[in-house]
Amino acid sequence: MVSDEMTLEEKIVSWANQRSDWQRYLLKRIADGETFTDTDYDELVEDILAQKIPNACLDLHSVPFTSTSNQTVRLISIEEVHHANALEAPVPLTFDPFGITIIYGDNGAGKSGYARLLKCITCARHQEDILSDVFRDSSDTKPSALFKIQIKDIEKSFTWPESDMTEPQQMLFYDTACCDEYISTESDFPYRPPAFLIMDRLIEACTAVRNRIDSKLSENKSFPEIPKVDDDMEHTEIGKFLTELNKDSSAKILDGFIASLDERTESLQDLKAQEVRLTTSDTDSEKQRLVRNAEKFDSLSDHFKNLQTVLGNDTLVRIERQRCEVKSLRDAVSKLAKSKESEPLNGVGTPSWKELWRSAKHFSETEAYPNKIFPTIEVQSRCVLCQQELDPDSRKRLDRLSGLFNDTLQVQLSEASSQYNYHSENIVNLSILPEVEDVRLSDLEQTYPKLIDLARNLVTRLEDRRRTIVDLLASSVDRIDLVAAVNSEEFIKLEELVDHFCNEALKLRGEADELSDYSIQAKLKDVTHRRKEVELLEDAKNSKNAICEKIARLKIRAKLHSIKDSAATGPISRKISELSEDNITEYIRDLFTREVDRLYLEKVTVAKTRASKGILLHKPRLVRPSQNAPLPRVFSEGEKSALGLAAFFTEIHLDTSKSAIILDDPVSSLDHKRRRLVACRLVELAKDRQVIIFTHDASFISDLKLEAKSAKVEIADRSIERGLAGEKKPGKCIMQHPWHIRDVRERLGQLESDLNRIKNETLNWDQEEYNEQASIWAGRLSETWERIIRQYIVGPILADGGLEVRPKMVKILAKFSDEDDREFQASYSRISKWITRHDKSGQVNYTPPDVDELKAEFDRLKAWLDRIKRYQD
Repeated sequence: MVSDEMTLEEKIVSWANQRSDWQRYLLKRIADGETFTDTDYDELVEDILAQKIPNACLDLHSVPFTSTSNQTVRLISIEEVHHANALEAPVPLTFDPFGITIIYGDNGAGKSGYARLLKCITCARHQEDILSDVFRDSSDTKPSALFKIQIKDIEKSFTWPESDMTEPQQMLFYDTACCDEYISTESDFPYRPPAFLIMDRLIEACTAVRNRIDSKLSENKSFPEIPKVDDDMEHTEIGKFLTELNKDSSAKILDGFIASLDERTESLQDLKAQEVRLTTSDTDSEKQRLVRNAEKFDSLSDHFKNLQTVLGNDTLVRIERQRCEVKSLRDAVSKLAKSKESEPLNGVGTPSWKELWRSAKHFSETEAYPNKIFPTIEVQSRCVLCQQELDPDSRKRLDRLSGLFNDTLQVQLSEASSQYNYHSENIVNLSILPEVEDVRLSDLEQTYPKLIDLARNLVTRLEDRRRTIVDLLASSVDRIDLVAAVNSEEFIKLEELVDHFCNEALKLRGEADELSDYSIQAKLKDVTHRRKEVELLEDAKNSKNAICEKIARLKIRAKLHSIKDSAATGPISRKISELSEDNITEYIRDLFTREVDRLYLEKVTVAKTRASKGILLHKPRLVRPSQNAPLPRVFSEGEKSALGLAAFFTEIHLDTSKSAIILDDPVSSLDHKRRRLVACRLVELAKDRQVIIFTHDASFISDLKLEAKSAKVEIADRSIERGLAGEKKPGKCIMQHPWHIRDVRERLGQLESDLNRIKNETLNWDQEEYNEQASIWAGRLSETWERIIRQYIVGPILADGGLEVRPKMVKILAKFSDEDDREFQASYSRISKWITRHDKSGQVNYTPPDVDELKAEFDRLKAWLDRIKRYQD
């Protein structure tokens, strides 16, 4: 009995323990955190068939609860990684317990390997197995790793996969695969209470079981060959037994049929002899001859009816009308082509011109003049190509060209020509008397000489008619009255001939029926029936083993169907739907709506539709649309990614523990605007929880750092690289980002640190080593000058790589003085001479800069930068 006062988890446990024995056993294993391979499912199906399922029940402690804990869980480090995704990590990968930790890694560096490890210990909508190094480890090698976490203020360590700690499950994980789990082609409101996860996985398991049962059913469908039952034997006892054979059929009944066969007084040979005596070959032969002749007349009648259709006046009128239509359309197309020659440029109306027109139309209707029909030729409108204001002549020309673009004459000409060619070629290729029909005329000629002579004369005249029509169609005359040009008298005789053929066929069949001797035929029918029944009994006796084997296989098949029925996902889906009504509340839907609004999925809401395989499906829709629109059909990949993130952010909001969130490449498929919105949202979340981001997207890192600086959220830099020694294994952890993705502030800190190192170690170097170190430092200083220009001058004006202009920041250019330019050019020029990428002439006595010169340029750059920054205020 399920009470309304029970919690969701208690309701699920009560429902689970009413399932079949094998599903209770499976639910217990799922709740214990087991994952299942194909081999596991194969073994499960065999155990179900063998009835070897252990008794098991689900308990409340095993059900995953919605997190309401105040024990915040943070991730500290991943250490001692062994045999996991080929990672080789002598140095731990650490995470700042507060703010945002950004782990940068190029493709193949091992970033996703660490992310997959975290996916295994955290709460993730999608799970996957961790592989060992397939090039080094055996299949028996087990991956492992040491994790350090912080629960409240207490640091704890555990080894995966041996540990049974549940606290790490409070941390939430997101990647592209999780997005696919949140967003399916049928589900557009992806939040689900964690307690539903075991029901979801039960559905997955039931689907796997059903698939394997289907395979066994497919293997089982090939039954041994048993006697075939003719239609007239199906009502006999043996016929019913064989045609209705099933799992409940008894071999004893078959034995009774075999015994009755032995008790019969008439043998099979006697019945066959009676059949021979009752058969009258003369009557049958004449009857067969009459029927064959009737069939010949039927065939000839059908053929001459076809000639009536193909060569008839109605067809000729249609062909003449089509011929005139083709001529008229060709003239119209020719006139249109001449009108195009009057345009200022050649090629108007060609495919390339039409492609240009389509591109201009797309730009006009989506960017320049949205919601206006192209071309826009209103007063003060501009050309979308040259962007000049349109004068009256230009507007008239655009209007005229629009007509040329929408021309459909050529399509009409093509369709009319196709129809004309089809009907005219039917006549050209028509065979008035095919060989097979000629043979039929010859066969009937001796019996029906006048009728066949009439037919042959008519064939000659029809062939003349066909040739005349073909010649007329091939002529160059513009207009021909085909009906008047040919003699139509033969069609009267053709209709009479077809009537003769039909009447003769009816007459012949009537004569054949009158030849039957009903009494003899009745006796013959009875003997034949008894003979066929005895033959069927003989076949059943000889096929006894095959029949018994088929019954046994039908019993197995019935058992397979019973298991398949018990693995139906519909009842589970309906239960989830029922529970979802009470637990996916309007409050949660409101949270989701707010999240999609934040990511510019404007006016998107969800409406519940149905449950499918345990997922309560919601159909996305627009809020108060003026017309119905199937929203999922127009979702782009970027919108789906944004929707997945919105669902993940909704789930984060429901986690009161404020535990860590981990994201692996979260902005895949998103445009620059939504990337910035996601960065802003993550920074906001980082104000009261640990945020860890794995990414290879330098632009996204820049957005994160910009938003974090504005919100005063701390950023911790980490990098993952391939090692340089030996096999160059992935997974090397570094406490900073690579030089190429650092911003100006980070670069200045590194340059200052390196300059101090050069100053302190110069006395231990020879001249060549000093030259090399100074050149490297100068090269980085040169790159920093370039980054300053991009970050503080060009960047504020041309945001997002030039995709957006910020007019208010143009003041930077106004304040940028000649003196600023001279200082920049002079410093950049001096530094360039110190870099080894520039070859030093042998005739020039090159003198490298000393440390003081390096510092002077560094100080000059900092002072210049401080002045430039004030221009933005």
